[in-house]
Amino acid sequence: MEKINTFWKILSDFFKEFGLIFLYFLVNLSLSLFFPDSQNTNDILKYTLSNILINLILLIIFLLIFRKDIIAKWNDYQKKFKTYFKKSFIIYFIGLFFMIISYNIINVFYNMPLNELANRQNLLSFPISSFINILIIAPIVEELLTRIILKRNINNKYIYIILSGSIFGFLHIFGSLVNGITYELLYLIPYSAIGIVLSLIYYKTDNIWTSISFHALHNLICLILIFGGIA
Repeated sequence: MEKINTFWKILSDFFKEFGLIFLYFLVNLSLSLFFPDSQNTNDILKYTLSNILINLILLIIFLLIFRKDIIAKWNDYQKKFKTYFKKSFIIYFIGLFFMIISYNIINVFYNMPLNELANRQNLLSFPISSFINILIIAPIVEELLTRIILKRNINNKYIYIILSGSIFGFLHIFGSLVNGITYELLYLIPYSAIGIVLSLIYYKTDNIWTSISFHALHNLICLILIFGGIA
């Protein structure tokens, strides 16, 4: 009887946590079906604003489920910020280099990804909400979704890092694939590259706020490149 109860508890915990990842994909699938036109400005804006709302809802859910761990790690992060930053700095910029190189090579032959196009359109029309989402909400939600849940359930370091990074990359092209833009599978390379680096950073520091911080830093660098006319 005890073994059965243990089994059902493990199964329940698994679906409770991985169900959040499934829910994220399901909601984004619905958005992609509702706003299928990647060239229509109104569709792009509606898609992105809906995505912001979904991220807010998911953020609240994550805070309710993982609040104790999130608070404990935040306190630890404040004390060891410099140590975590030194451990992660070089790793991040190596990943950034590979992402930029692979992204620009693909971009020579194919259009900008739908996710990137939507972000740029939204930045022009809704700059304040876009900055909040890109620099604060999205990094927290995406890191909790693709980092903390997987690490709690996967013991093998390399499987965790590759799977976490790949899911992170897939999140950024999922809407395009649903709409039949299959060439965006190539963009899985640069998105997964930065995802794998963030997974490694989280694994090395065992603090989700480190990967959240570098995720936010990464988004800030991308915004600077965009507004500087470099990207």
